[in-house]
Amino acid sequence: MKSVRLAVLPFALVAPLLVGACGDSPSDASTSLTPTSAATERGGMAGHDAGLPDGDYEATLHPLNPAVQDHTGPVGVAHGKAYFSVRNGQFTATVNAEGVQQGMIHPEHIHSAANCPPASADVNHDGFVDVIEGVPFYGPILIPLDDHLASQASGTFPTANGVRGLLRYMSSTSLAAMLADLNAADPDPTDAVVKLGGAPLALETRHVVLHGVDASTALPSSVASLAGVPAYLTLPIACGEIRRVR
Repeated sequence: MKSVRLAVLPFALVAPLLVGACGDSPSDASTSLTPTSAATERGGMAGHDAGLPDGDYEATLHPLNPAVQDHTGPVGVAHGKAYFSVRNGQFTATVNAEGVQQGMIHPEHIHSAANCPPASADVNHDGFVDVIEGVPFYGPILIPLDDHLASQASGTFPTANGVRGLLRYMSSTSLAAMLADLNAADPDPTDAVVKLGGAPLALETRHVVLHGVDASTALPSSVASLAGVPAYLTLPIACGEIRRVR
């Protein structure tokens, strides 16, 4: 059973919420929730997990929902870069972002699909692409970018600080340990934290999403979130597609 600590809750999406959000979306829900589909359709560009070659990857994180972020103050809107390195059996993840709310955790994940949601993902036309409306595009969560990369089920997300809302994250783990967890039996197939199921990791087919705005942000009740989790904590604020750079 996955942890229910506040730091982990944002990636415990439940099936009823996903199905309800995907009904009016431009993508088919059953496709977006299949963990192996993206890698299989693209031919597993990075090779099967056991043979994932050394390499470097990055994602430019572009603002999502910029209208609700601080345009005029010193923080600005969320943006940054995510970097991933595979070297000598080690997987290292780094995120450098700014323009995020200081003093609070910001959930961040590698999701299983490669598309960031466009403005048209706002299917209820309330002016926000909420965490549920984004699912048909960015798919289920594959790797939480927390302080325990070797396990999907535990870990703490980073906290931003400083006047410009700086978020600095780095974590490293054994690639073998991470892949073992990603290919283990799924303890809860009804949530949106998915396993590879033997498919390639294929980082080039994935993307990164950063979440969380100021708790005082006035969000309409139509902005969906997870049961028991406030919408400000799960609202997507930046997204980037992962590309191999060397």
